[in-house]
Amino acid sequence: MYIVVAGGGEVGGELARTLEKAHEVVVIDRNPQARERLGSLDVKVVVGGATDPDTLREAGVDRADLFIACTDSDEVNLLASLLAKGLGSRQVLCFVGKGGYVDVLADPRTAEILGTRIDKVLWPQRAMAREIVEVILVPGAVDVELLAEGRLRFVEYRVKEGGPYAHRLLWEMAWPEGVLVVGVVRDGTFLSFAHPLFSELVLEPGDKLLFVTTARAFPELEAHFAVGREVRRVMILGGGNVGFMVAQELLKRRVEVVLIEASRERCEWLSQELPEALVIHGDGTDIELLEAEGMAEADVVVAVTDNDEKNLLASLLAKQLGVSKVITRVSRSETRRLFEQVGIDLPLTPRQAAVRSVLDFLGPENVEHVSTMDENIELLEVELPEASKAKPLRHLALPEVVPVALERDHRVMLYREDLEALPGDRLFLVAAREVADEALAQILR
Repeated sequence: MYIVVAGGGEVGGELARTLEKAHEVVVIDRNPQARERLGSLDVKVVVGGATDPDTLREAGVDRADLFIACTDSDEVNLLASLLAKGLGSRQVLCFVGKGGYVDVLADPRTAEILGTRIDKVLWPQRAMAREIVEVILVPGAVDVELLAEGRLRFVEYRVKEGGPYAHRLLWEMAWPEGVLVVGVVRDGTFLSFAHPLFSELVLEPGDKLLFVTTARAFPELEAHFAVGREVRRVMILGGGNVGFMVAQELLKRRVEVVLIEASRERCEWLSQELPEALVIHGDGTDIELLEAEGMAEADVVVAVTDNDEKNLLASLLAKQLGVSKVITRVSRSETRRLFEQVGIDLPLTPRQAAVRSVLDFLGPENVEHVSTMDENIELLEVELPEASKAKPLRHLALPEVVPVALERDHRVMLYREDLEALPGDRLFLVAAREVADEALAQILR
């Protein structure tokens, strides 16, 4: 496919990096430094504005199979998308940060008025907020995904120094019935249960243990890792779109929320929209303010301002004060690993959800990229075609790709060597990102 990406920043750069191997990609960016920043990729960079028709023509929008608008401005993305559609792009994806745009553009009357239609409007901040809420509500976990309408859970825990699992042989550990150890992530590398070294693996502090568990077995697994009371109080630093949506969901679940926001005008709006939350006007890096507002008593701290440095500083303070779980928004991928190295439980970036959304749009209808962990590990859901052959799960298990569960007639089953995947089944896989496409092609044959 010929794909034009408007915006060469964090999201656009990652999309170009993901798509360049299988597609011809052109990136439009106003900053001439984008050529240097994307120089290692096999992409063409056109310097100019995404809303300039001449720039769009230079990028070849008239012959594009797909145009993706992912600049930092909703308004630029919307106008660029409409122009690209008018100039002849076959399909158009538009990223937005405000939910209001999603509602308006999904209304059929909007397309009628505009005379054209944006094929899909994507809102990665919403997916990020939902992920944060799920992780908050599971004490001890650093990542959580619900599968099969909640009948399966994918959950990730970190091995801690001095904890019960550090320096122990993984294969010797006993887990509850209904729990599958999927593998371990060590320094960003995924070692699945099918890896030759898995049986000899000794857990080290910092390792992440990946599990898939049935809903019935999950409480027993959680008891192995959760320490202390359930989550009752959450402090959120940053009242933007993500912070607002997280607070909104937590209040529905009767969690006490303290929200600190630097903009007085935004605080006034938040106070009206979230009357049950304690909204404070202030700087999320003001140590005296954070201590005075009881950061040390919070069960979870969520730092989601639009500034990585402020998020890092506030997160480090939370850890110093003994907060058991700290979730932090990270804009730049190169700083994500740094955040983990200094003890932040879950550094998240909206670009993960953005890339998943585009891959789902481009890929087969029966494949969903459910989640991305550690930037390079995919959780995939595949509906096997009716024309496919039965596949023993043990034949699909590889060191970097493992089937972990399947759903058949609303019944879920964890991986077993004697279990076969049949046509029509939903198969759940964990795969290293660089081999995920190859694995899917093999499974769908």
